[in-house]
Amino acid sequence: MSLVLRNLEFSDEAAFFEGMKHWQVKDLSWYTFIWKPGMSFAEMLKILENERQGINLAQGRVPHSMLYGFVDGVIVGRVSLRHSLNENLRKRGGNMGYAVAEPFRRNGYATEMVRLAIEYCRGLGMSKILVTCADENIPSWKIIEKFNGQLQDRVWDDEDQEMIRRYWISLAK
Repeated sequence: MSLVLRNLEFSDEAAFFEGMKHWQVKDLSWYTFIWKPGMSFAEMLKILENERQGINLAQGRVPHSMLYGFVDGVIVGRVSLRHSLNENLRKRGGNMGYAVAEPFRRNGYATEMVRLAIEYCRGLGMSKILVTCADENIPSWKIIEKFNGQLQDRVWDDEDQEMIRRYWISLAK
């Protein structure tokens, strides 16, 4: 598999907007948290870099890295890595969130992105990460368990009106 997980670069503008076509407008947050209509790609890259460095964070946000999964120059998905946890992230969101666009699912890309994201977290000096998913999202929790995710608990999420699973993955080698 030739998947590469990395930060966006200026040369990725066309791939980014092409990749966006695979997400419905109401679900665009599964692809990008930052970009809004009318925003330039360069402006989004600056915000992403600031968020990686913890500069000018919006209220309730923690330093985070948004990494995109590329296969042959095409964006197939993304991983959001929160470098620390706040109260909201402890309940839902955790340190890692990932998504693969519908046309690219069932090809092992999510598993590979999680594997590479775990390495990235190790590089940040993290010793363990919290990963959450909807209780009904069986493919997601199977991936988490594949990386030895230990189920902490299942809790009700009032905002999304669903049960979620909270797992811890140790990053010790």
